Amino acid sequence: MKKYIFPLLLIAVMLFPACNEDLLDIPQKGVIGIDSFYQTDEDAESALVNLYGDFITNIGGNDGIYVPYNIIFNYCADNVLAAGEFYGDNDQFASINEFRFDSQSTVVYQLYRRLYFVIYHANLVIDNFEYGESAVKDRCISEARVVRAWCHMIAALAWGNPPLIDHLLAAEDKPINFEGSHEDLLKWCATECAEAVQYLDERESPADKDGAVKVTKGFAWAVQGKALLNAGDYAGAKTALKNVISSGKYALVPGEEFGNLFHLSGDGNEEKVFELNLINNASIGDWDGKIQRSTWMEMNLWGWRSSRLAASPTMQADQGWGGLAIENEFAKEFAANDGDSYRRKATIINYEEFLTELEWPSDKGDTNSMTKAQKLTDPDRGIVNPDGLYGQSEYLQRKHIVAKEDRSTNSYRFNNFIIMRYADVLLMYAEACAQTNDNDGLQYLQMVQQRAGSDYVSSSLTLADVKKERNYELWMEGSRWIDMKRWGEFDKARNAGKKIPSLKDAFINDGEPAHRGYITFSEPNAGKQVGFTEGKHEWFPYPYNVTSINPNLIQNPGWE
Repeated sequence: MKKYIFPLLLIAVMLFPACNEDLLDIPQKGVIGIDSFYQTDEDAESALVNLYGDFITNIGGNDGIYVPYNIIFNYCADNVLAAGEFYGDNDQFASINEFRFDSQSTVVYQLYRRLYFVIYHANLVIDNFEYGESAVKDRCISEARVVRAWCHMIAALAWGNPPLIDHLLAAEDKPINFEGSHEDLLKWCATECAEAVQYLDERESPADKDGAVKVTKGFAWAVQGKALLNAGDYAGAKTALKNVISSGKYALVPGEEFGNLFHLSGDGNEEKVFELNLINNASIGDWDGKIQRSTWMEMNLWGWRSSRLAASPTMQADQGWGGLAIENEFAKEFAANDGDSYRRKATIINYEEFLTELEWPSDKGDTNSMTKAQKLTDPDRGIVNPDGLYGQSEYLQRKHIVAKEDRSTNSYRFNNFIIMRYADVLLMYAEACAQTNDNDGLQYLQMVQQRAGSDYVSSSLTLADVKKERNYELWMEGSRWIDMKRWGEFDKARNAGKKIPSLKDAFINDGEPAHRGYITFSEPNAGKQVGFTEGKHEWFPYPYNVTSINPNLIQNPGWE
């Protein structure tokens, strides 16, 4: 029998190459090929939805316990401290805050790659559809152009002259630095928005929540204005930003609602020009996209350090790790300017307010069950660890403490991610006016101050007042580091990381009869190179993971 089997096998092997290879090319069921996908209005809408999904995942989404965009544009600021449980805790953030990072920083790499991921998905829309075929396609292309412009603007504000990627790249392409000036790249971003705006929808009214979570004319003008302001074109910035104001589609929330801006109840409100939208779809599992699009454990990182407190105030909806603090001198300046304003108390509180004005478990649900004096002698609240709260000042941040409402349907925070709010637009416009001796900006500066309930309201428009107001209003919203560079204000940053405060309680440490907060200082970086260095830290380094495979990309000065 065997003598027949082997010849048959040999014939089969000889015949196999003669088979039609096309028969092996079996179409996948339920999959649309690229060549046939980018055709209809529905395809354009689908491609745009994909872009928004990528935008929120890469910009608003987490990398474990942090959001790269938030760290890069907040932790270099001179009004923020990285804090933590102790020196070395979450050092990838502290190294940014103290200017100890290098080109192998994971945080720097993550933001760089994420911005270009979003740009790629924007180019999928822009390159595969053409203007003039339908109003839907015109709008989709234009929304993608504004998103792409925003990403390039953010990259430019971080790296100076990063590559301009205005089309889909081939796999072998190795992009180069933008060949014009830094200002030219920002102006390119502004021009993209100016050309796209005619095809965009306009927000229907300040009450239009849907108009706050998609690219509209208002957001395009805001990006255009921000790009031109940072390029030094103040007249152009004024024109673009005044378009947002004159539209009548946005408004400041009342002062008593200031704190809600950063929680679920503030999603899509009248002050939001654009934010990334999180929808709690019950049919989607946590790890099927929802956690990836959320800030996830950032709520823990930024919370008050629970393990060093007698208990946690009930307003903090999860345990905190203490990885965010407000710089002490700035906090005192803010408090002196604002007094007991809505804004100040929604942003920062001193230690006594922390103990007596927040609800603690020992209040048993009634904040009036104890007098202030009783609260100040209550052993079941406040700091109990004698080492205190590392990196914390006399004031504690309240702005970004996770509330119960933010995780009412999930075990993690699920409120929208703010990209642009109206107060920022008003203050950018006021700055552009101050730079051009145009008193029209005063009314908008005053509008922000009056809404805040601040003790100080400007009587004249000065650049100094605008600078202060931006610092108070936009603390930890990704603005201060950009502002510092635009104004050349690095004096405080030069001393970053040299003296680190710890907030302690005399009730515990010194046996005093009542709680009293005080700070001590340590120098854990003694002998190390820390602080802002001129000629180097104005721009982040291009990540080693990028330059090591792309020799065309020229490293920024000081990082070679």
